[in-house]
Amino acid sequence: MRGLAFLMGLSFTLELAAAEILFNEDFSKVPVGRVPEKILVLGGDFSVQEDGKERFLELPGKPIELFAAMFGPATKAAVAVEARILGKRRGRRAFPAFGLGLNGVSGFRVLVSPAKGKMELFRGEAKLRDVPFRWERDDWTHVRLEMNAVTDGWRVEARAWSQGGKAPAKPNIVWLEKQKPLAARATLWGAPYAGTPIRFDDLRVLKLD
Repeated sequence: MRGLAFLMGLSFTLELAAAEILFNEDFSKVPVGRVPEKILVLGGDFSVQEDGKERFLELPGKPIELFAAMFGPATKAAVAVEARILGKRRGRRAFPAFGLGLNGVSGFRVLVSPAKGKMELFRGEAKLRDVPFRWERDDWTHVRLEMNAVTDGWRVEARAWSQGGKAPAKPNIVWLEKQKPLAARATLWGAPYAGTPIRFDDLRVLKLD
């Protein structure tokens, strides 16, 4: 079983290496306090901030609402979006929620929701599925959402893992969609329910074969 898991993980890694990069932003060249022109803020006071030598896009801890921004080219399927996201809890019960999306604000969105101990997949405002997820506090979380055309529709896959861990060989969430997706940009989402900032880094949009 370990051998099979290793091979599946290796296959996933090779897939990432072979994908064509449509959008890439690590914020290293963006002035502090600014937002790159290629990122469209839909709500929230997003800006590039710095901690040591690392720069990132940050959403302040207030106001406490769900905010979003769009980035990358308009795409339909055979595409993936990924990023590293850091959210911190406050006390024992106040947690952030964060994630990524495809096909615009009314498209698919995966959220890591530490307060619920879950990953959740939405289309627009409708929740499609959720699964248990263990969030590692004070550690960056890798989030990836992808969509591929299949024989009977479109297959949506979502993954998340701690920066100190390994990417899961199998998706955390799989959803088979019958409705044809609209061409729209990728999205990032943050809800600072803990009253602490949420950081986003290494945004990428990938074209899959």
